Amino acid sequence: MENHENLQAQFLLAFDSYNDAIFRFCLLKVSRGEIAQDITQEVFMRYWQSLQKGEKFKNERAFLYAIARNLVIDWYRKRKDQSLDIALESGIDFKGDGLESVTKDSEIAEVIAILGKLDPEDQEILLLRYVEGFPPKEIAKLISQSANVVSVRIHRALKKVQSIMGVESKEQRIDLT
Repeated sequence: MENHENLQAQFLLAFDSYNDAIFRFCLLKVSRGEIAQDITQEVFMRYWQSLQKGEKFKNERAFLYAIARNLVIDWYRKRKDQSLDIALESGIDFKGDGLESVTKDSEIAEVIAILGKLDPEDQEILLLRYVEGFPPKEIAKLISQSANVVSVRIHRALKKVQSIMGVESKEQRIDLT
C-alpha cells in the first residue's frame, strides 16, 4: 500500500509540474485544443501505467515529452488527409480580451504560420528548444541524434525562419561587405 501511495505522489508531482507544458507542446503540434487535451491525458495515462510497471526514469520530463511526441506522430499518421496548413486555415481559438490580447493573438498566429512553413522535423526542434526550453543535449536524447547534430539542425531551422521572415542575419551582412 505504501508503494502505491509513493507512486501516486510521484505521478501527482509530475502532473502538476508538466501538465501545462505538455498541453502547450501538443497544442502547438496539432493546433486543436480538444485534440491536444486528449493527447495530454493519454501521455499521463501512459506515464501512470509505466510507473505501475515499476519503470524508472532518469528524466521524467524527457520521458513525458517522448510520449507526447510519439502520440502526436500517431495522431498525424491517422489523419494523413489533414496537414498543419489546413489546421491553420481553420483557425486557432486563443481566448483573451482587449488590444493586448489581439496583439498577442496575431503574434501567435504569425509564429504558427512561420512554423507551418518549416519541415515537421524543424518545427519540432524549434518548439522543443525555444518553447519548451530543452537544451540540445536533451533534445538529442528525445530524437535519437547527437547533440552536435541537434545544434546544427537548430541553427539551420533558425536560418530558414529568418529567410521566411525576410530578415538578414549578421553573417550575411558581413559576407556582403
